[in-house]
Amino acid sequence: MQVGTIKEIWRFPVKSLGGELVPSANIVAKGVADDRCWAVRDELTGEIVGGKKIPGLMMMTARYIGDANDAFGKAITSVVEITLPDGQKVRSDDPYVSAILSMYLGRRVSLISRPTDKAAYKLAKQMTPSEVRYALGMKPDDPDPDFSSFSLGMLATLSRYTSPPGTLYDVYPLHFLTTAALTNISSYYPEGDFSSRRYRPNFLIETDPALEGMVENDWRGRDLRIGDAVIRCNHPTIRCSMPGAEQPGLPKDPNIPLTVMKHAGQHIGAYGTPRNRAQIKVGDTVELLPQSTSKLTIWFDQVGRRIKSHVIKLGNQLGELQERAGQVKPGSKAAVPQMPPGFASHKLVRREQESDDVVSFWFAASDSRPLPRFVPGQHIVLTIPQDDGGYVYRPYSLSSASNELGQYRISVKRETAEADGTVHVGSGSGYLHDRLAVGDTLHIKAPGGQFATVPTDNTPLIMISGGIGITPFLSILQSLAEENPQRDVYLFHGVRHVESFPFRAELEALSARLKNFHLQVHVSQASEAFTEAWLHAGRLKLDEVLAEIGRDTAPHFMLCGKPEFSKAMHDELQALNVSLDRIHAESFGASRIRGDEDDSQYAVAFSDIGQELQWTAQEESLLSLAESNGIEVSSGCRYGACQACEATLLSGEVSYPEGVQPPAGKNRILLCSARPKSDLEIGL
Repeated sequence: MQVGTIKEIWRFPVKSLGGELVPSANIVAKGVADDRCWAVRDELTGEIVGGKKIPGLMMMTARYIGDANDAFGKAITSVVEITLPDGQKVRSDDPYVSAILSMYLGRRVSLISRPTDKAAYKLAKQMTPSEVRYALGMKPDDPDPDFSSFSLGMLATLSRYTSPPGTLYDVYPLHFLTTAALTNISSYYPEGDFSSRRYRPNFLIETDPALEGMVENDWRGRDLRIGDAVIRCNHPTIRCSMPGAEQPGLPKDPNIPLTVMKHAGQHIGAYGTPRNRAQIKVGDTVELLPQSTSKLTIWFDQVGRRIKSHVIKLGNQLGELQERAGQVKPGSKAAVPQMPPGFASHKLVRREQESDDVVSFWFAASDSRPLPRFVPGQHIVLTIPQDDGGYVYRPYSLSSASNELGQYRISVKRETAEADGTVHVGSGSGYLHDRLAVGDTLHIKAPGGQFATVPTDNTPLIMISGGIGITPFLSILQSLAEENPQRDVYLFHGVRHVESFPFRAELEALSARLKNFHLQVHVSQASEAFTEAWLHAGRLKLDEVLAEIGRDTAPHFMLCGKPEFSKAMHDELQALNVSLDRIHAESFGASRIRGDEDDSQYAVAFSDIGQELQWTAQEESLLSLAESNGIEVSSGCRYGACQACEATLLSGEVSYPEGVQPPAGKNRILLCSARPKSDLEIGL
């Protein structure tokens, strides 16, 4: 029986990233020959991860450069190009690819080719029943998901591994859709965009007009013939919440998965397994072959599914009991980890006085392992001990070249403030300046933040800084000197006194190494004229910056300094019609570069403790709201760097100040920086 023709064939070079339309595909035992040859690994857990755990992956796409190869059981030589959320591109053979992905995704990850070692596929921990429900977009009172179509062997595999070892598909080698199913489900929600791209199929079947409804649901256990290929239809695909996530060209729409759950029993599309090696092409006829299994076999299968449903239900009930037994009440000591995730021990190997109030520190991993590569401009977070036995968390921009994998360098100004006639030294900088000695250790979080520039990018770059805000730009300049000395780059920097200006010799040396480096240092309290052409008396003014670079270029601007400095420069650039996507700002703390104009009142419910609070625009953050109402919450730096105040967002939306990196999980928020955009329900 002819059921249709092949309308689309998709190839997905990287697991969970969008793929590419192809005119044909080679089908082998493990699926499309060139499908999912690459994946992203979470370096904190060591686990291969997909869009369910890192939704940001769904906003990236990948395509092969040149010829692909199937790579099952052998080394992968194919090169892929990844398009990032802002349109920039990076190749799999770029030494910065993992650092760039980490920067965009907000956690340290690596791009890896499909592993051959079975251990590489192991789950870091088995998912709890509630986590499974959340991944599938289900509410606590929804009926149990039906996994009875899976064999017990497959269920055992999926309980221990991220995917069947040796492969990067979720369950079965192939996944396909029909236009009949898409037409049927869209009839229940006409406003929704039920594009096939939301579901990442290997192929889409344009079904015969006479076929209506979720037709592939009835093909379970039967074979499809597509050209010379024969494909066994395993069973309908269980859909999670990810098709409703934002993807390139597709808006976020949670009603998409809700419609499938309500009207299609959470199924759309079907899994398939190749029966032979062959090629399929767009336009090929698709035939549904006669039923090959006996009625007795079908009956045993149905009985087996009912038995498995009972076994799975009992297992879920046991898992829920164990999950509740292992929960810790909010506010108890066990709920607060000794050190937030992602921190590791580092040893101070060198320190150098740069000026009266600036010291540079070099750190190496305590276990002598190479440090993760970073994108120049990023920062690290230090855990700094205090006299009361606690810690403060401080982010410091890296000031070393990004290809120095043995050590991290930061350059720290001694911060002071006067109150009641007494000079107080900063808790972080004071400890580093006065007490940290070579050989001492600190816990440091790996490089993070999106205030950075890829060294291989050739877009003209304008860097504007004040005071110690120069430090990320030192890293950028050093990295460019090593890897792209031809890039057109400007540095406009403001200081008070030239005598106390650190890094003068370093900048002069970089000027000799960078072919198109334009340097201006403005001294606001200059006592005499300067002979050096790059030194200027007077405050740094934006009109002078623009006069220097000319109006015919389209550079990217990077701003770094105190909050008032960064905001003033940001606002001036906006007033001069510089587009926001070309302005990148960072401050010494969580300043709101763009004002939060939302003065609405929202209900904020903390579900663990059954308390609902009223949010007003006068509150600083969700953390301050909780604390002012007596709710004990773990916290550290209080401006989005250490992520010690992570919580679960059960419903609603939040916003963050410019430059704050939200946690990677789609339902994770930072209480210290987040502000509501709607009513919220939060789990601590």
